[in-house]
Amino acid sequence: MASSSTWLALGIALVALYAARCVADDRLTKSKYKDVVFVGPTGTFGTVIGFFQLLLGFRDFIQEGFEQHYGKLFAIPTLFQMTFVVSGHDLIEDVRKASDDQLSLYGSIKEGMQTDYTMEPHILENPYHFKFVHLALTSNLGGRFPELREEVITAFSELVPPTDSWTSFPAWLTGKHVVLRVINRLFVGPSLCKNAAYNEINDIYSDALVKTALIMGFTPGPLKPIVSKLLDSYIPKTLRRAMEHIGPLIEERLDQERMFGKDWPGKSNDLLTWLMEKAPESEKSLKAITIRLLATVFAAYRPASMALTQALFDLATFSSYIQELRDEIEPIVKEEGITKESINKMYKLDSFIKESLRLRAGGKSSMPRKVLKDFTFSDGTTVLAGNTIIAPGYAIHHDARHYPNPNEFDGLRFARLREEQDDPVRYQIISVGPTFMMFGNGRHACPGRFLVSALLKTMIVHVLMTYDIKLEQDGVRPVDKWYTFTPAPNQTAGLMFRKRAK
Repeated sequence: MASSSTWLALGIALVALYAARCVADDRLTKSKYKDVVFVGPTGTFGTVIGFFQLLLGFRDFIQEGFEQHYGKLFAIPTLFQMTFVVSGHDLIEDVRKASDDQLSLYGSIKEGMQTDYTMEPHILENPYHFKFVHLALTSNLGGRFPELREEVITAFSELVPPTDSWTSFPAWLTGKHVVLRVINRLFVGPSLCKNAAYNEINDIYSDALVKTALIMGFTPGPLKPIVSKLLDSYIPKTLRRAMEHIGPLIEERLDQERMFGKDWPGKSNDLLTWLMEKAPESEKSLKAITIRLLATVFAAYRPASMALTQALFDLATFSSYIQELRDEIEPIVKEEGITKESINKMYKLDSFIKESLRLRAGGKSSMPRKVLKDFTFSDGTTVLAGNTIIAPGYAIHHDARHYPNPNEFDGLRFARLREEQDDPVRYQIISVGPTFMMFGNGRHACPGRFLVSALLKTMIVHVLMTYDIKLEQDGVRPVDKWYTFTPAPNQTAGLMFRKRAK
């Protein structure tokens, strides 16, 4: 497979060849938006240069626009189309209330992930696999929770065996392996979730999706079919490897059904079962089921892995919270055990994780929408069809209007708000709104956030009750990395664990 630098070089070369047309289109488009502020360079090749400044982190035009034009619509440099940023409550509400035939979430995902070239052209025309996450998992999370809990315990015991002395483990690698194990336990069952080769395929496939989407996103529309053929067949090869694992499991389940009936003893109520039984007939092939499985794992595991790793870094960095969290957790566990209901009572833990998400997770852009029909905002500004609208999630999460001392980690920030306002719902991890955009906003908020919340809380509870944890270098939190618009935990740093001292 081509290296990341080769893919990036190819993308830059293609953009350069197409830049003249970009500039012409850019000038034509800007003439239609005389009342919209453009943040960043303009003029010949300016938009292209500005885009790469933003992409590579040299300048953050989203943050600049947010600070200078709060409450207004502004445009930032992007390629081949216009990207508009909404800021302030009113404009964000306009986006939230818009109909799907005006502003499309799935249209934006299709473009951002280049699904015509990375998955299947039709995968977002009927994204039923996301609905199944809600129907098969979220609504039945209480019933599946013992499996989740069991896999958390097993995965940590194998990947981070408790030792009497301090031992360093790779934080990112360990975090994503634990999360993959637990998610696949709920998606494909206990046998395959422990299969290291299958979990590696999930990880490789997710990485290939991101890289392919990035290079295809750089590629001008008329050249996409050509570039797609120039890229190697890594995604199809990885898909075939996944099918080699999924195929026998499907046949095993069908054999059980043929022998014992549709409700055979021990039948799994997981995502694979739902895809086998409830997907449209045209989507019940091994390939179609495998693509939907891998796509759903990708959507769930990458953000959950990053969130777990960041929360562990924060736990080790701000170790003064450890005893307070244990003081909350232990009486509840002693009284009720670790269940879906009991972890929901741990509001200090919820607050700690949400604060970690606020500071570290999400990205510069959130709540993306593709404009399908000309859309007029409540302030009278119109955005033409074909363009993209985003909200500045990272800027919102670091805005002093919403969060006092916004750049400081305050693990009990949301717990205090919950107590002060006597509101047990509004400040939970799973709650969304215009000031917390980690999971989107409105009816298109991520349906998997309930699962992610349960995963994170269960894993942190297990760590607090089982281990002591500290940084490799006292007081030095590993520096986050940025990949395009998204922050990620340091991928080379380790964390020190030992068996909890009684």
